[in-house]
Amino acid sequence: KPGAIRDIALLFAMLPAVYQPTDVLLKIDRGEIKATGTNKGTKAENFPPNFQEDFTLLLPSKYDVMYIESTKSFTITPIINLFEIGINENSGSPAISTTFGPLSSQPLSRERSLSLDVYALLGISGGAGCALTHSLVIPLDVVKTRVQTNPGQYKGIFDGAATIAKEEGINALLLGAQATLAGYSWYGISVYPSYAFFKRFIGEQLLSSAFAIAHTNEVALVAGALASVVASVGLTPIEACRIRTVAQPEVYRDMGLLGTLNVIGNEDIELGWKNLYAGFPSLVTRQVIFGSVKFLAFERASEAIFSAWPGLRDATYTALGVSLVAGGISGTLSSVVSQPADSVLTYVAKQSTSGSLGILEGAKMMVEEEGFESLFRGLGSRSVWAGCIIAGQFLLYDVFRAFFGISGDDLNQVLEVVLPKNT
Repeated sequence: KPGAIRDIALLFAMLPAVYQPTDVLLKIDRGEIKATGTNKGTKAENFPPNFQEDFTLLLPSKYDVMYIESTKSFTITPIINLFEIGINENSGSPAISTTFGPLSSQPLSRERSLSLDVYALLGISGGAGCALTHSLVIPLDVVKTRVQTNPGQYKGIFDGAATIAKEEGINALLLGAQATLAGYSWYGISVYPSYAFFKRFIGEQLLSSAFAIAHTNEVALVAGALASVVASVGLTPIEACRIRTVAQPEVYRDMGLLGTLNVIGNEDIELGWKNLYAGFPSLVTRQVIFGSVKFLAFERASEAIFSAWPGLRDATYTALGVSLVAGGISGTLSSVVSQPADSVLTYVAKQSTSGSLGILEGAKMMVEEEGFESLFRGLGSRSVWAGCIIAGQFLLYDVFRAFFGISGDDLNQVLEVVLPKNT
């Protein structure tokens, strides 16, 4: 039909540059794009304000599409007058207004309601991903913990690993394996579905859709922090056992996870099992910082990569590669900002004194005894460790999630468009 190709090209030109099918449009003959159909056109300088009376004015013949080399995208010519409006006066978020309504920065996507079954599958995916990745880096975790609990004993990661293997045997690099697998299986089972839940709950129940879309970073940070608190409840006693086993293998190696839990729980008669949570303030602080930054950094890194190379979404293996790279960036950044809390956690867990040390009290005692630099002891090994495991976590999480039939689009939150009914 004459004019159909031009009409479609005009519609594509209204999309943001990253979503335009420029390769396809460039292959179309220029004469076909300029050919007009049955549109009447308009004598006005710009689009008329309302097309409800005559829809043939929607794409008047005076308008054409033009390729801009500098932006590698198409635009409509002559230029359409656009202006900024606020989506929501309270949110203060600008949007571009057109004759057809506000122009979004990206296409609307479908939204899938998450049932308990879906959350359970997210938990299984997270638990499997975390257990596998943490099991692979147990030796690195052992060296990191030794560097923090025995300052000055090792020159670095490789020297620490070689010295431990030489003096204590190769099996020493697997100290605390039971606690690691148990603790981080729980972590994955709890933190990933909790993040999805809190992000949805905050964005849909506590805030308006427009406000949540305008403050996605803040919503992601809060959701990540709340999910980390949930995970810390089960992780704290198991992490205390792991640190004891790695720091004092001669005492706790043969006890196993349950034996170590029993010993720590009975060290103080008055506190009892509460002694297992002596490191909770430090751990939850570390996990809140680490978890909130981890999810936010991963999402923004993924968005940046896909924006630069949209074609990476097309194949499963390239999309998983993006998850791997974004996860590595996320893990490294998270480890840097949460390093002081991690050092204090190790210091508190190593102490044999009873009672629950707060993060500030523990940090003060640590700095007084070992100096300010002790807060960043083991940063190098922890950055490598975190970069590896978080990259692996997000990669395997996406693999298992895809296996269970849950795609990234299923977890998207979208701005709902409501059309008023005619009265």
